[in-house]
Amino acid sequence: MRCASAAANVFRPGDVVLLRDVLRPSLAILSGPLRLPTDTEDKPPSVCTHRGEVRHTAILNAHPRTLVKSHTAGATFVVTFPTLEEFVNFRKRKTTPIYAFDAAATVALADIHIDEREHTVFEFLEAGTGHGSLTLAIARIIHAANANLDKNAPRKAVLHSVDRNKDHATYGVKNVREFRRGLYAADVDFHAPSTPSEYLQSRLKSITDHGDSHTAFLSGAFLDLPSPELEVEVVARCLKTDCPLVVFAPSITQIVDVIEAVRAKNIQLSMCKVVELLPGMGGSMREWDLRRAVLRNSPDRKEEGGSESQEKWVCRPLVGERIVGGGFVAVFRKKLQKTRRDNAGQLER
Repeated sequence: MRCASAAANVFRPGDVVLLRDVLRPSLAILSGPLRLPTDTEDKPPSVCTHRGEVRHTAILNAHPRTLVKSHTAGATFVVTFPTLEEFVNFRKRKTTPIYAFDAAATVALADIHIDEREHTVFEFLEAGTGHGSLTLAIARIIHAANANLDKNAPRKAVLHSVDRNKDHATYGVKNVREFRRGLYAADVDFHAPSTPSEYLQSRLKSITDHGDSHTAFLSGAFLDLPSPELEVEVVARCLKTDCPLVVFAPSITQIVDVIEAVRAKNIQLSMCKVVELLPGMGGSMREWDLRRAVLRNSPDRKEEGGSESQEKWVCRPLVGERIVGGGFVAVFRKKLQKTRRDNAGQLER
C-alpha cells in the first residue's frame, strides 16, 4: 500500500519521484534524487520531461498525487512515489534487469519463511546484483524480520548481494538506497569478490576458524549469472538442509548445465521445479519437463553398432509448445547430508 502518515508522506530532498503526464498517462518520467538549489548554480535543479522542465522546488514539500506544471511549457504532471515496478522499468540501467513482477515470482518460488522464534540469523545470498531489481524483491520479503528491532539490535535476516562487476555493484547499491528512501538498504550487505565462491569460501573459513563444525549458514540462495553451474557446488555446501537454491537464466540450456553439474559432481541438491517466465507484464510462468530419459535406439542404429539405448535430455513445456519467454527459473533444495555418529552417539548433519 502507498499509505503513510501525513508528515512522512511529503516529498523531501533525496526522494525519487515519478511524474506522469496528465494528458498522456502512458508517458512517465522518473526523477533523480530531489534537492534544493545551491547559491553556486546558474540553473535550479529540474526534472527534464518530454514537455518541458519541472523544477525540484515545485515538488519538494508537496504531497503525492499533487499536480505540478513544467515551467517552460506549462504541461501538467501528477507526481507520486514510484511503485517497485515503475522504479525498475523507468530507472536508467547499466545492465538488463529482471523485471519487477518476474523478480517477485522468482522469489516466491523460493518460499521463504523467517521464524522469529528461532535464535539464529537468516542469511541469504544473491549472486549477480546487477540492476538491483531482484535484490529489492528479496529484501522486501525479509524486511519484516528486521523492521521492529531496536536500533542497535543485530539483524534477524540479511541478504548478501555479490557482483564482481564493480560498476554494476555500485549502481545496484545506488538503486537500493534510492528506492523509497532506502527502506530496504539496511537489510542488504553488498560485496564485490571476483566470484561468489570466493566470498563463500572466505565465510566458510571464518566459521571453521572459530571452531564451529556446522558450516552451513545460508537459508537460501539466488543465482543470476552467465555460468551458474560454476558456483553451485560451493553454494550447496553453504546451504542448510532443505533450503532453496533458485537459479535464473535467460536460456533453458543454462539450466541444463546446472543440472548436469549437480549430477556430475554429486552435489547434494534435489531439483524441485523448472518454470519459464512468460512474456507480458511479468509474473506469468509455466512449468517445464526437464529430465534425463533413457531412449531406445531404432533397429537401424543397432545394426550400425550403436547401443540399444542412450540417455537424452527431455526439455519441453508440460503443456503446449515452446515460446520465447523472459527467462527460466530452476528451484533446487539442499538434500539431507549423509550422517555419521559422533563419539556421543548423536547424529551429525
